[in-house]
Amino acid sequence: MPGNGAAGSASPSRDRSTVDAEHASPRRSDAVAVIGAGHVGASVANALVLLGVTDRIVLYDRHLARAEGQAWDIADGTPLLGSAQVMPTDDWEQLGDAAAVVVAVGALPQPGQSRLAERNADLIRTVIDRLDAVAPAAVVVIVSNPVDVMTRIAQEASARPWQRILGTGTVLDTARLRHALAGRLGVDPQNTHVHVIGEHGESSFPAWSNAMIGPVPLVRFPLPAHEDLAAIQAEAAEFTRRRGPAVVTRKGHTSAAIAVAVSRISESVLRDQRRIYTVSTRLPAGDGVPRRAVLSIPCVIGRTGVIHRLPLALDRDEQGLLARSAALLERAYHEQRATAPATRGQS
Repeated sequence: MPGNGAAGSASPSRDRSTVDAEHASPRRSDAVAVIGAGHVGASVANALVLLGVTDRIVLYDRHLARAEGQAWDIADGTPLLGSAQVMPTDDWEQLGDAAAVVVAVGALPQPGQSRLAERNADLIRTVIDRLDAVAPAAVVVIVSNPVDVMTRIAQEASARPWQRILGTGTVLDTARLRHALAGRLGVDPQNTHVHVIGEHGESSFPAWSNAMIGPVPLVRFPLPAHEDLAAIQAEAAEFTRRRGPAVVTRKGHTSAAIAVAVSRISESVLRDQRRIYTVSTRLPAGDGVPRRAVLSIPCVIGRTGVIHRLPLALDRDEQGLLARSAALLERAYHEQRATAPATRGQS
């Protein structure tokens, strides 16, 4: 969930849908810009340094002193790690050579508040307008909540291809689920292949019908003695659902884990790694969801953003859950858009 580093106010079937995102683009640096120096933005900048994702980070905030404090604190540790430059700024022009831009602006959520209740649409439109002017080729990673809705609003407000704007979606939810399931099964989370899809919120769900442990379907994996698969699945799903709110209740916000998720997405963009993450993106046509609906499905992420979308072959119950999630997001989108200015349409 984003911190309070606000930006300046001035001016399914398995069709393995392939999007035309690999068009030619100008050569860019490997700098990452982070917009918002609040809890999440600062944590993202720090994670980018600690994980060695890039050696140049631009941390923007409309309050220069806040950006300076966070950037200097991070930079003071870089001599112990290697070389990395963390540059604070309140000047949008300094974001111009970024290959990836992370948007982490918005008010802190209140404990118990639904992500869909957060109102950041106008702020996102302002940010996108500025980014289209100074960094039109960058891949934009939306963190601000409700992330699926904000990603859709950003896509429609921007002149850049929609594939270059994605949200963090259920990347962290998926990591939590894999961790919980792996712990119960006694395997490495890296070999636990299951995805949380749909809304990043209350209506998300694990796509159990596609779950694999290494090369073995979950339903055929040998369970620990006296364990029941349905109980293991229910416990792992409940852990995943409760974990974020539990963190917010105890410390007031989440920041460290989402910062790692953002860093890994950014790394896949910068290095064109083509890793698969459950990011917020526009769904392929024909999935029984509203046109231009944005929610989380597995995607291949590379230098130009979303390279391929990989809709899962869901069972009937999961198809219903996905349709429900899409309907909730559609309603939230129209509520946020009700007073919006005209957007730049895209195909």
